[in-house]
Amino acid sequence: MTRSPRRTHPLAALVAAGVLALAALAGLSALAAAPASAGPYVNPSPADIRAKLSVAAVAHGIPPKILYGIAYQESTWRQFDASGDPLISADNGIGIMQVTMFPPGVDVARLKTDIDYNIGVGADILVTKWGYAPSVFAVIGDGNPRCYEDWFFAVWAYNGLKAHNPYPYQVWDHIRDGHGLWTGLAVTPVPAAWLVNGLPPKTGPVVTPQPEHWWSPTPLPKPVLSAPRAQKRVAVGARFTVSGTLSPKHPAGAHAVELRLSRWNGSSWVLRRRVLTTDRDSGDVTRWVAAFALGKTGRWKIVAAALADADHAATTSAPAFVTVLGLARL
Repeated sequence: MTRSPRRTHPLAALVAAGVLALAALAGLSALAAAPASAGPYVNPSPADIRAKLSVAAVAHGIPPKILYGIAYQESTWRQFDASGDPLISADNGIGIMQVTMFPPGVDVARLKTDIDYNIGVGADILVTKWGYAPSVFAVIGDGNPRCYEDWFFAVWAYNGLKAHNPYPYQVWDHIRDGHGLWTGLAVTPVPAAWLVNGLPPKTGPVVTPQPEHWWSPTPLPKPVLSAPRAQKRVAVGARFTVSGTLSPKHPAGAHAVELRLSRWNGSSWVLRRRVLTTDRDSGDVTRWVAAFALGKTGRWKIVAAALADADHAATTSAPAFVTVLGLARL
C-alpha cells in the first residue's frame, strides 16, 4: 500500500500541551452508558465489548485491533471481576484498560463502573503516547497512524518505557492470535536487535518492520445475515431452536451473532431479551444457532444482529415472528 506523508494525529495539539484529549469522549456519547447503580456489575458480552472497542478506536484514529490487543493484555476484556466488583489491579490499574493515569478532569469513580468511559480514557492515553515521537522515542516508518506496525513504540509506552519490556510483544501476540474474539492479524514487531539498551531508540526514523499491515477508517462492508429460521407457533416455556447464516464467513467463535427478542404489548414492540448464538463455519458461510424458551405468551419478533468489529460494520437481519401459546390452546 502506498504510504502517505506522516500526518499530525487528530489529537496531537492536545498531546503537545501534555493534556489528555478528554474532549474526544464527547464523540463517544452515543456509546457511553449512564453510570451503573451499585454493584455487583456484569461484564458485557464479548460481541458488545468488541463493538465498544471498535467505536472508540475509530473515534481516536487507532487501528481497532491494537485496542483489542491492549485491552486483552490488560484485563482479558473485563471491566469487572468474578465477584461483580470493578477490576482493580495491585498497582491500582482500573477496569478493562487498566487506567493508572488520572490527570485533571478524569472521573476516577466513573472509570470503575462505566466501561465505555474507561475505554475512551484508555484510547486517549494511547494517543498521548503516540505523540511521544519523535521527542521521546523515534518515529517508526513515516509515522502513519493507519499502519499497525508504526504504533509499536506507542503501545510500549502505554505500559511504561521500561527496558526489555515484553509488553508490546505480548500485545502483538494477542493481535495475531485473536483468542476467538476477533480475526487475528499477523502484525510484525520491531526486532529486539533494533532496540538501544533494551529501549526504543531516541533517534531515527526506524524502518517499518515488514511485512506491514494497514487499517482504513473508511466505511466497512456489512455482512449479510439471513432472517432467523424458527417455528411459527411454540408452547410457553418450551425450548425451540432458531438458526441462520452469516456471510461471508468468519472464523467460528470470532464473530458472535446475537438474537434480539421483542414482545408485542398491544401497541409497540418491546425488547425483552438478548440471546447469544453459537456458530460454526460451513462452506462460504458461518452458521449460527440458539435454543431457548419464552416464558410469556403472545406475539414475539426475533431479529439477528452482528455488531461492528475491525473487519466490518454492524448489521441486522430481517425479522422472524413467533407466536407463543398457552398449553390450553395447543
